Amino acid sequence: MADETVTAREATLLFWATMAVSMAGIFLGIFFSFTSIDLAVRVAAALLVGIVGIISFFRHSVYFRSDQVRMGWHQDHPAFQLEVGYANLAIGIWALVAAVFNGSALACGLVLAIYGTYLLCTLFLHAAEAADTRYKNIPADRQRAVRSVLSTLFFVLFLFGFAFIAFARAGLVPFMHL
Repeated sequence: MADETVTAREATLLFWATMAVSMAGIFLGIFFSFTSIDLAVRVAAALLVGIVGIISFFRHSVYFRSDQVRMGWHQDHPAFQLEVGYANLAIGIWALVAAVFNGSALACGLVLAIYGTYLLCTLFLHAAEAADTRYKNIPADRQRAVRSVLSTLFFVLFLFGFAFIAFARAGLVPFMHL
């Protein structure tokens, strides 16, 4: 069997696909919020949680070795990474079900809030990594950790923002109904 060198190529492509879908989801969610709140939260749930979650599953679980290279990790037992991928897949599938088959603001708001909460927890992990003093002499690793904190924070804010809009549409926000 030939020596198979693992590179970050696949994971990097999947990461950039995640970023592209995220930007499209944010743009389209905002765009449609001016014409139809229901459509805006369905699009946000489908793209920001459904498609992003499924792409993240492939990056974390199917191409986990490539993802380890991309993140500068090495694990002999990647069960944690596989588990993260499965969580992304589970939430992503149900987001697509909520957005495509049900379409209610409440169902979409719930998957947006669930994914936002999940990623808020990962934000704390990324922040701890960025603050780790072991990286002070490794600028590339520190920059990667800081970029991860900023991009995750940005994404979490939009997830919670669209969740709030969905909950307001569903009549769950006191004194506010869209």
